[in-house]
Amino acid sequence: MTSPDSQSRSNSTDAEQTLRDFLAQFAKKRAEYEATQIKCGIVGRSGVGKSSLMNAIVDKKLAPVGSSKETTLEAHEYVHRGLVLVDLPGCGTKTYPTKTYVGQLSLKSYDFFIFATDARFFEDEATVYDMLAVQLKKPCFLTRNKFDLALSNAIDDGSTLSEGELKQEIEGDIRKNLAPHVVEKIYMVSSRKPTMYDLPDLLEDITKTFSGMKRMRLENDFAALTREALEQKKKNALQVAAWYAGGAALNGLNPIPGLDVAIDVAMLIKMVYDVSSIYNITPEQQSYWEKMMGGPQGIALITKMAALMSKYGTEAAVTVVLKTLGKREFTNVFKYVLPFIGPLVASGAGYYLTYNFGASVVEEYHAMAEELLAECLRRQG
Repeated sequence: MTSPDSQSRSNSTDAEQTLRDFLAQFAKKRAEYEATQIKCGIVGRSGVGKSSLMNAIVDKKLAPVGSSKETTLEAHEYVHRGLVLVDLPGCGTKTYPTKTYVGQLSLKSYDFFIFATDARFFEDEATVYDMLAVQLKKPCFLTRNKFDLALSNAIDDGSTLSEGELKQEIEGDIRKNLAPHVVEKIYMVSSRKPTMYDLPDLLEDITKTFSGMKRMRLENDFAALTREALEQKKKNALQVAAWYAGGAALNGLNPIPGLDVAIDVAMLIKMVYDVSSIYNITPEQQSYWEKMMGGPQGIALITKMAALMSKYGTEAAVTVVLKTLGKREFTNVFKYVLPFIGPLVASGAGYYLTYNFGASVVEEYHAMAEELLAECLRRQG
């Protein structure tokens, strides 16, 4: 017959294992997220602004702009966390004949394609569109880049067309070039003014094409050009923080002074970096934002951004935040029961503490990103 004490110990062990299994699932999800990549091919002639478009898509100087090369002779790959953007060479050349184009470049392995032009699509591009969109049934999105210049040129030429009328005229010409293919939507975009025109719609429509981890990667790795996109980043960042919190609590490497909890602080440093990367507020991005944000108001935002990054920049800094957060929100709840239930409560308390830490990081970076977006909208509007 099982004694009450042995039954209690068994129940405690089972509960502890259940909690550990729960936290391990979070670690598994985080690993799946980190391993997820989504690959996009950028199709278009040299000079149409493909590099600028790629940079605008991720809100980062990813590809060099203004290359002296007249044509793209080979595929150039640019990696932005889980998003891989590939500047593809032209079709129908001696190096890349039309018949072997898809096979030579292994385009079947790509997830989607963006076609870019600043004028019209040519016959070889229409052929590529047919191979990818019709034959391979890959998602293909057509963009007319430099739309802001088209508007400016139209005004300089004395055109009386409105923005909407000019858009219809350009769309009609592109549809004619691509006939007999019927294109559902053509996006008028400007890399210099990414929050204006159709670039926000383009990113939203691409994202909706996918599901699961690939969709989450796109939502996190694309630029947030609208407040709605920024809110989606917040939801995802909280999820990422939860996954990290599970791993940090499960590992339990560093005792937090004054608290009966040990967590993996190094993992929390990585959590901070991943959250900040979702919002494109990282040390690597600072020079980009400095270039974007001139003037007194912009300088004030950059200073505020630098202070935020330094707050969570080291293990010592993170430990200070954890200690403050723990004393304020959780120590009084757990300190009385910890001696009796031990490891079970310690793991649960560790998760509680690390998740609340992650949530506070998300809140601060989200607020910073809101200010940066508001300033971009003000300047570009």
